[in-house]
Amino acid sequence: MTEIAERAANQALRTDLEDVYGRYEELRSGVDELQRSLATMQVSAESPDGVVHATVNADGELVDLRLDQQACREWNVDTLARIIVETVQHAAAGKHRQVERLVTTHRPPDEAA
Repeated sequence: MTEIAERAANQALRTDLEDVYGRYEELRSGVDELQRSLATMQVSAESPDGVVHATVNADGELVDLRLDQQACREWNVDTLARIIVETVQHAAAGKHRQVERLVTTHRPPDEAA
């Protein structure tokens, strides 16, 4: 191989490496943003009548629960417990949908299809 051909091949390799590194940096940046979004994610749900309000984090852990005074006065404990569980489940389902949207948004363009 001639010296000119070797230089051209080396330049082509450098260009390819720079391209790969650039794509890696974009992907890494997207992963960092995704991690930040997940770390701060909170999703809330409300019971149909609005007397129970539950918030979960990205791990699905209950981080906030608010009950209207009406719920405590009018419902027996079994009904209140059932509605709390259902509301937390709705918040967790919303969390799953939000995580799916975030992951889809942060996929590299060639994998998003």
